[in-house]
Amino acid sequence: MRWLALFLVLLCTGCAAPQFVAQVGVRHTIDTPFAGKRFVFQRTPEQTQSLLQQNVEAQVGSALSQQGLRLAERDQDADWLVALDYGVDDGKAVTRQVPVWGTVGYSVYYQRISTGQGVVLVPSYFPETGVVGSVPVTDTVYTRFLNVDIYDRQPLQQGDFAKRYEGRASNQSDQQDFDPALPWLIRALFQSFPGFSGTTREVRFDLPKK
Repeated sequence: MRWLALFLVLLCTGCAAPQFVAQVGVRHTIDTPFAGKRFVFQRTPEQTQSLLQQNVEAQVGSALSQQGLRLAERDQDADWLVALDYGVDDGKAVTRQVPVWGTVGYSVYYQRISTGQGVVLVPSYFPETGVVGSVPVTDTVYTRFLNVDIYDRQPLQQGDFAKRYEGRASNQSDQQDFDPALPWLIRALFQSFPGFSGTTREVRFDLPKK
């Protein structure tokens, strides 16, 4: 029956695990092997006294270490300089059409009833549910992003072109909070490091159910 099929679809939808979806873009000139390279973080004046910057550095630094890189104590000891940019935009209004469910028809069931004059068929009517229209719903969608740039220290000091890596990870959500998204953005960006240069891909992770 139609209503049973609809119930099963809604049930399966409700059981689906929520996902974190990220768009990841990479461009680089990093040759392998790169394990053992030493790096330090470069900060803007605004980032120098930022607690959020310290948190982002700690998590990105851990991801770089898992790739075989090492955090240097001084700039002059580093092979690479890592610059970070991150945050959440002001949001964008997005309108979508939401289906309206209602009665689209009736199913007829005939019940046999015995009377003193014989057997008669008495109809019973059952409503069938379906989409009867749609209504526009406007949501605010925020883009949460993490950008990681890596420079080769020696060419940079000599005034030569020094960028070795550009990595971008972003996620769209109705939530404006950045901190919950940060670990997932890092995981998406460093899932394959340095990755295929000049590519953009979608990365999905199942989120733990609350």
